[in-house]
Amino acid sequence: MPVPHYGVWACRPTRYDAERQGVPTPHIELFFTDDTSKERRAAINVKSNGKDSRLVFWVSRDFSHPITNQLSDLDLGFHLVQDSNSDDGRNDRHYRYSHYYSQNLDLEGLDFYRMKDLVNIQSGKALPHDIPGQDNDILDKVRPILDDAIDNSATAFIFGASFGSGIHNIHMNQGSLPRYDNGVYSDGAVLFKFDDGHWEAVFLAFASQRLPTDGQGEPEPGSKTLIDILE
Repeated sequence: MPVPHYGVWACRPTRYDAERQGVPTPHIELFFTDDTSKERRAAINVKSNGKDSRLVFWVSRDFSHPITNQLSDLDLGFHLVQDSNSDDGRNDRHYRYSHYYSQNLDLEGLDFYRMKDLVNIQSGKALPHDIPGQDNDILDKVRPILDDAIDNSATAFIFGASFGSGIHNIHMNQGSLPRYDNGVYSDGAVLFKFDDGHWEAVFLAFASQRLPTDGQGEPEPGSKTLIDILE
């Protein structure tokens, strides 16, 4: 089933909380604003509840890709790219409290597997979300980017599934087990545009997700998990 309410939220990150203990699937809760005074929330997974709890991540402190040209023209707010649950998403209950809504038919969703030069799958790293020491877990890799983005008032472009007051599914959304939504050109990520013109990016996926995928984002026969591909 395609990812419902998939799109990108152009916004300004304001702060974040990193869940470390006591929850089965901890997140980084990234708070942001758009063109309203209301603070919204992005739930970024840093651990899975599957057999292998690790996430695979790709981080770029100097990101370059043609998609940035499309994103630079977006107004702040949520932009629907595709939606499987309704004709345009406007009458869905998830949008009744959303201040800003735009459907940009020229905007393409992300696809880790199909988009050239977006993600080099083979360069991914799999790490736990929280282990002792410095620079050795996902939080250690992601927090410097978030800190710089907030301190420098960067513009964030968060790809995922909107739930009205926020956004989640900010990770690869294909090649998953049947109980999860799969689709093509509907992967999640966080991209940051800084005032000096450079971009930074964070891409995440669950170690258990599989590639290659078919035209519906389902694992093809003989596909391998990401962790098997990396090893």
